[in-house]
Amino acid sequence: MIRDSQTQSAFVSCLPREVRDAVYFQLWRSCGLRQHILWHGAAEEKHFCRWSCTTEYQVEDELQRDIETMRDQLGVSLDQEIVRDRHDNAPRYCRRLQSPWMNHWLCGERAFEKHGISAIRGSSTTTLVCWKTERKTTPHRPWETAYIPMLLSCKVISTECLQSMYESTTFIFTDLPTVQMFFGACAIHPAMKTTKTGVTPPAFFKHARSLELSLSPDFPALLMCANYDLPGIPRRHDVYDFHWLRFDKFKNLQNVYIWIAARSLTCGIEANSSFCGIKEFDVQGLKDMLSLFKTIESVTLSTPLSQRIGPQEGYVDISAAPGSWIAYLMGSFIPTSQKKFNLHAEMALMKS
Repeated sequence: MIRDSQTQSAFVSCLPREVRDAVYFQLWRSCGLRQHILWHGAAEEKHFCRWSCTTEYQVEDELQRDIETMRDQLGVSLDQEIVRDRHDNAPRYCRRLQSPWMNHWLCGERAFEKHGISAIRGSSTTTLVCWKTERKTTPHRPWETAYIPMLLSCKVISTECLQSMYESTTFIFTDLPTVQMFFGACAIHPAMKTTKTGVTPPAFFKHARSLELSLSPDFPALLMCANYDLPGIPRRHDVYDFHWLRFDKFKNLQNVYIWIAARSLTCGIEANSSFCGIKEFDVQGLKDMLSLFKTIESVTLSTPLSQRIGPQEGYVDISAAPGSWIAYLMGSFIPTSQKKFNLHAEMALMKS
């Protein structure tokens, strides 16, 4: 009996492409349609890892809301600390506040439960050890998910799966070093020349539709091309033109979600005058910055606000052409007689 060629298989020849894509989509759903991309390892062992995300994007800081609720329940004023022996949840909240996963702290806790403390240690999700392979009791088996088996099938299905996978997945980044390695850095610091650097998967720029970034308040200080005089770059680059996200290379990018934290794990960033923080922008500055996203169909930005930006509640149309952008100041963080602070005020910027 003569074996059918790849194109003569029943799956390819009998089912239309849209049906095959629906089948592929269910496979990716079983793996998770939201995937963290992480830069792991030291020296020549550096590599990208993935971790399934279970935290949907929200413009509000739910963790801060929970802490303020606990503070109110305990009757602890803003000028007092919530000490550990006053509430059973205090240590848990402390760990979440210090999580390098930021608003994805729940994803970090899942990694901690399965792979140990290395998954949440430090101030960045870029780590010198790969916590997915560090524990001998939990061996890493990449073939246990549908990704590798489908990509190693016949050429026709592999090509279709590659496109379907990148189109269906939201790629999530929680630190700038990983972003620079995955998207491609403008230039590499000489001190890094001897270490392995990341290679952007070609299908990423060709097929990816959705990105999500969670950034610390001091992320401008972590962009190499903006903070160092590097060979091949006549002058340092601007952080807030977002050139480092390589929007010009994407062929099908439709959705971008950016969450800038109000809290930082780095000490003394307010005293560091070497970079411009997001809270230094007024409304006009935000207009100018957001106009750079004009090629993206949908953009949502959640960020701390400058105290110069109002009103105290409701929506603010900052009209960043060619679409319009709406700024929403979260009501629960509005200063009142009980809450005389605006540190964690956030706004969501949504293109309509």
